[in-house]
Amino acid sequence: MGSSVASAFFLEPQVVSSVGVLLGVAVSAVSAVSAVAGWAQVRQVQPGPAQSPAVAGSAEQSVAAPVGNAPATLRGRDAELSRLRAALARPSGPFRVLAGLGGVGKSALALALHTHAARRRGRPVWWISARTPETFVEGLVSVAISLGATTPADADAIRAGTGHARDRFWELLGRARRGWLLIVDDADDIGVLGTLDGRGWLRRSRRGLIVVTSRVRSRQVWGRDAEIIELDRLGADAGAQLLLDLARAGSEAQARSLARHLGGLPLALRLAGSALAWEFSRWDSFRAYQQALESEDLADVLDGGTPTDQRQAVTATFELSLESLRQAGFPQATPLLRLLSCFAPDLPVPVGLLACPAVHALLDSPPGDTAGQQHLHAALRELARLSLITEEHLHHDGAPTSAVSLHPLVSETNRGHLRRAGDPSSARTPHEVAVETVAGALGPLRPDDSRTWPLAATLVPHVRQLLATSTPYLGERHGTLLLDAAARLVAAGAWSGDATTSEQLAADALARTEPLGDHVSRLALRTELAWARGRNGRWDVAHTLLTSVLDAWTAQPEPPPQVVLDVRHKLAWSVGMTGDWARARAQLTAVREQRRSLLGDNHPDTLHTRCCLSWALWRTGFPDEAEAGYHAVIADRRAVLGDDHVEVIDAYHSLAEGYVLDGRHAEAEAVLRQVIDARERLVGAEYPETLDNRPHYWLARALRGQGRDREATRILTRLLEQQSTMLGADHPATVATRDLLAGPEPAS
Repeated sequence: MGSSVASAFFLEPQVVSSVGVLLGVAVSAVSAVSAVAGWAQVRQVQPGPAQSPAVAGSAEQSVAAPVGNAPATLRGRDAELSRLRAALARPSGPFRVLAGLGGVGKSALALALHTHAARRRGRPVWWISARTPETFVEGLVSVAISLGATTPADADAIRAGTGHARDRFWELLGRARRGWLLIVDDADDIGVLGTLDGRGWLRRSRRGLIVVTSRVRSRQVWGRDAEIIELDRLGADAGAQLLLDLARAGSEAQARSLARHLGGLPLALRLAGSALAWEFSRWDSFRAYQQALESEDLADVLDGGTPTDQRQAVTATFELSLESLRQAGFPQATPLLRLLSCFAPDLPVPVGLLACPAVHALLDSPPGDTAGQQHLHAALRELARLSLITEEHLHHDGAPTSAVSLHPLVSETNRGHLRRAGDPSSARTPHEVAVETVAGALGPLRPDDSRTWPLAATLVPHVRQLLATSTPYLGERHGTLLLDAAARLVAAGAWSGDATTSEQLAADALARTEPLGDHVSRLALRTELAWARGRNGRWDVAHTLLTSVLDAWTAQPEPPPQVVLDVRHKLAWSVGMTGDWARARAQLTAVREQRRSLLGDNHPDTLHTRCCLSWALWRTGFPDEAEAGYHAVIADRRAVLGDDHVEVIDAYHSLAEGYVLDGRHAEAEAVLRQVIDARERLVGAEYPETLDNRPHYWLARALRGQGRDREATRILTRLLEQQSTMLGADHPATVATRDLLAGPEPAS
């Protein structure tokens, strides 16, 4: 019936689809980029062969439901299956679209519904493959014949796709017994389906149910007659049960761990479980399989026995979607997805980060920012349409910001393509462009500016991912950019009060670039690591590390004076925090004079040293001079940075601490309440910086000094709860609050 059909299946222009054969994109090996000195030891690129997706299925698969592919038990889809069964029992009008990422289990859910519907006597059930125009139209012909369209004219009209044929098809469906089910599978090329305006092959019905499976989840595409059911990944419990259904290769906890590692993608879970169930399997347990995923190429493990149908291969199924976008005129979708794979999976990447010249060049965008933006957003829209990316929304300064995230396996498979292939003609690789986007976003960042802290917090995991997976592919220039970005994020984290995360990022970056020795970027990271460790209460460790960093800088032929002064400032503060405030005062005085000479009296760095020097004066018995210094710093910071800058608030806070130490508790209370209001307005009541700088702690001390013990205890109890949750039980600020709550007023 289907093999002798002429080539002109659809005569109406809006139904024509130029699907084409889905071929893989040939990719060339990664070219060796010349390395400079130590970077040659960091970079270890090992290219391998590229892979190509196979041709789509044939027309013979169009009318028979692939029941052999149905899982024995459908895991994790009870709610969706119940929803579909209810719609089948009481058709309400809209057709349903099961939409989601390739491999998420859309067809498996449709098969479960098909099995349920097929058990009902006398109610028709049909399955059509929409993978190609041929399979779809021949499926329609088969449905029409089963409903009594016995004349060749009916079949020819359906193949021609005329409006009369569509009406005739629905006339036949209207005669079918109520409760029929028509499943249209693999409708990833929407053009195959024809018009979706309520007059095409897919329409509303109260006599039966149409269910479509597709990677396209855009409501704008499907129109008003569709109800979209988006399928997400399986949870760890359901994923573990799916693995255990296929193979008893370990405990439930091990299966759950593997399910999490595979991102809950049913296709990947089925491949893993099946591989473990085979005789003479390479792996004898869930744990061994997960270890292989962590140490080997994902394609070699997951798709080692790649099936003929490439939609059943994890590393190829996503490429089929990209190939369809190339065929549709969106070749920029592929390099954009490769770029996004360089960032941390499952975490939002701000779209604004991508709106930069480096990304526009990677996408071969037309000249001009406006054209580049349009090119970028078109690629994002098409990737989201096929569920390859997910749109997220961040909130910075109360305003929503658009962002994008990737499923872990989409991320890993695309990174695999970067490992195995490259474009020697490209001016920049996706790894390099990813580094440039982060460095560009951090350009205006000052670590003491609270307005930039949310962006910094968003970028930290992405920089850690770049350090983990992109460093081997970077030359010295981009490697230095990445380390500098890490150093800026470490500093911002320490200033914002999240010193623990900062310390982890710095330690990780230093460990991954150890062959570089005393490279200037590593010295900057060591400086910020020392500061973060000090903020975490280990000022003795910070002092030792800063001393070694200063020695390394002074050994350089021409050390940058501003950088060296920053190290000297931090070292002087660590001296005071380890108990010697007299020596700290002398060193801070020297740094202040040098910064005045180099930068001027009102440069933010000079103001910072002046503020710290005022505290050292207070701790060494010069309260009047210290108070005058604070008032001068506050006035100058307000003039230079603005009234609401965190550095202005910090100076007020330190002034209030001095008042507490001097027994001026009422004055301290008045200032601290203003500080608390300002901090909560700027960064939030439970932000690490607010809790770490402890304005409530000092307020409690001021209240105790006025005999208001009950009020002080209430404040300390609440503060301890917040600090224990946000900072941890062993954080220095938490320990200080706990000690004050349990004991007498500490000595000045």
